[in-house]
Amino acid sequence: MQENKKNSAIEKTENIANNTNEETNTQNEILREQKAEERAKTQEEKIAFKQRRQEEYKKLRLLKREERLKRQEQLKHETKKERLDRILKEKEERLALKRQKLSNEKQRHLDKIKERQERRNARLSDRKDRRKNGRGIGGWIAAVISLGCVSIIAISLLLLTLFTPIDDYMTYDTTSQRNFYDLVECVDNLDVNLSKLIVSNDSEEQQKLLGEIRVQSNLATENLSMLALQDENKYNTIKFINQISDFTKMLNEKLIEGEMLTASDKQTLYDMHEINAYLKGELNALTDSLDENFNFKTLHEGKEDNLVISKFIELESNVVTYPTLIYDGAFSDGTINDEAKGLKGEKEVTKQQAEDILKQSFASYNLKEVTLIGENVGTVIETYDFEAYTSDDTRFDASISKIGGKIISFNHYKDCNNSLFSVKDCLDIAEKFLQSIGFKDLKAVWTGESEYTLTFNFASIVDGVICYSDLVKVNVCRERGEVSGMEAKSYYLNHTDRNFENASISLQEATSKVSSEIEINTSRLAIIPKGYKKETLAYEFSGTRNDETYYVYIDAYTGKEVNIFKVVKTTEGILLM
Repeated sequence: MQENKKNSAIEKTENIANNTNEETNTQNEILREQKAEERAKTQEEKIAFKQRRQEEYKKLRLLKREERLKRQEQLKHETKKERLDRILKEKEERLALKRQKLSNEKQRHLDKIKERQERRNARLSDRKDRRKNGRGIGGWIAAVISLGCVSIIAISLLLLTLFTPIDDYMTYDTTSQRNFYDLVECVDNLDVNLSKLIVSNDSEEQQKLLGEIRVQSNLATENLSMLALQDENKYNTIKFINQISDFTKMLNEKLIEGEMLTASDKQTLYDMHEINAYLKGELNALTDSLDENFNFKTLHEGKEDNLVISKFIELESNVVTYPTLIYDGAFSDGTINDEAKGLKGEKEVTKQQAEDILKQSFASYNLKEVTLIGENVGTVIETYDFEAYTSDDTRFDASISKIGGKIISFNHYKDCNNSLFSVKDCLDIAEKFLQSIGFKDLKAVWTGESEYTLTFNFASIVDGVICYSDLVKVNVCRERGEVSGMEAKSYYLNHTDRNFENASISLQEATSKVSSEIEINTSRLAIIPKGYKKETLAYEFSGTRNDETYYVYIDAYTGKEVNIFKVVKTTEGILLM
């Protein structure tokens, strides 16, 4: 009987335990479901927050772009005097703002000193009350302490006034701003040179590029390290940039020892270029979202809703592990001389002669109120600078060289808001204009489009060979079919009689020097700038890689790769053969 009671008690205990376990399991299951719902809800909130933030960034970029276009439109029609007055006013406003900020900071500092002084005086007054029955030695000590405190405060105020520079309180803002924009520039340069290195097939050129990449990566690391961000918000980004520096150093040492880059080396470069391109895109998007009033001093507060801080936090979870950019055409800045070779033997003209040349050359523009606004002296090409207005009151300015009376540059600031003329029509207009002002034997080698204006680069022809040093840029409005601007400084600095020997290597040999990464489309001979005050005959190859256009130049005498250019897609430039 007792045994049956014992068994019954055990069974009851086991049933209670089982029921308890079931209840516990049920509660745990409910808790798990609740946590899962909370995580899902949190994830949805994160996604929604990210979407809202992206939409805000987009709105900010659009707003900034509209403001920039509006400002450009306003500035387009201002006179030189109005421009100078505006610049002076803006400088005064910035200085006044800095002074106000400094004054506010100083006032806060003085308020804190005054508050401390009041607390000390209160404590001293307490002590005096406790010693009201006699001064004795304690009274003298209190007096000395009080005098010492007042002296320290006075000295502090004097030192603050005498030794605080006017921009001390702006240091954090200015330093962080400079470091940020220097970082963006370095990452842009890394993108350029990594892209260039991938398509280079010459050991010496590769060494030069590797050296430039290492310098830029070290600068980027330094700027990012000095940026006022928490270490955990920039660790992976710094690590990646350091990896670029270390890897390029190793490759450079490899090339110096006479080895070649392997397929594995190039694959690593491809990967690094892709990651850096992503980083570049994110930083440029961030730059677009920052308005001119963004205060970089706020980085020190460490708040996650700060645009810069939130972007770097985002980068930390995404970062794993520009050839020279063609905007205006190859060698668009290919000035190689510090003397005007194209003006040698020409006579000096007077102010009146220069004005007559201007009126004659632009008779169809109906110029009025022609005014000499200055003389550009002490430069390689000295000029008379004129300002005028056309019959419809739009501004026109031009520079005429003192030697030879040549048109060095001009701009007609009339709006261009439509595309009524084709590219071929505009090219014909540009060619006829150049012929009318004395240019001969020029060929269009590049064109780029910016909204409704076409920019053509013309180069001189030497025995059927393009000479990139002699460049003339011409802008044509597609709405009016009229030349709206020209710049010929490079032409007059470099143009001279040239005698080059025939190429030492064949086109076939030069073709073999071009990287197999590039699919070659065209080739021709060209005279190009090389180093300081030098030119060389080279084979120009245009080709593509991953839908991107490159121009590679192989020295026609040595077979060495002397330059690479990459076409930036946003410029929509094309080569005119």
